[in-house]
Amino acid sequence: MDSLTAPRTIATSDEEVVASGGRATASIWPAIVAWGAGLVQIALGAGAITTVQDDPAIGVVGISLIVIGAGALGWGAVILARGRIVAPRASIAGSLAGILVTATALALDPVRISVFAVAVAIVLLIAVALGCARATRRSDAGRSGLIGLVVAAVLVSGAVTPALAATEAGRHAVPHGEMVEHSHH
Repeated sequence: MDSLTAPRTIATSDEEVVASGGRATASIWPAIVAWGAGLVQIALGAGAITTVQDDPAIGVVGISLIVIGAGALGWGAVILARGRIVAPRASIAGSLAGILVTATALALDPVRISVFAVAVAIVLLIAVALGCARATRRSDAGRSGLIGLVVAAVLVSGAVTPALAATEAGRHAVPHGEMVEHSHH
């Protein structure tokens, strides 16, 4: 058969559908939510590490938050690249571990760890776990179009921005519009 008479194949995998400009069958909004949770966890971890002189346990929790947060960012990137939720059961376990470590940070240092940032991270991690649980129960977890991703991004950024500002790192950041002066000797 030559190329003119050969039967054409129909895209069947999620990757082929996405590559052809269509929509993936798996909902990928948990990737955006995971990014938000990861950013807040990294900021909480960075703040916890700076207080390690007071209690070495908070340093361990801070490093754990950074590792889990970085994992959430990577996992979200893989989902967006593949167009489907990857390792949903492991991601549920990761979300639960993130919730536990985030709550532990608050319990160890309730003075410097922002309750608001912890609450935002936990709510986002619960949403990730629910999205992954939904993906494990259904072969078609819904469709995610551009509008769905934009809505997810707006909602997550609306919660994450003030949560980041409430962290120890956010409190020490230079206010917007101000210049940092560097003295050159």
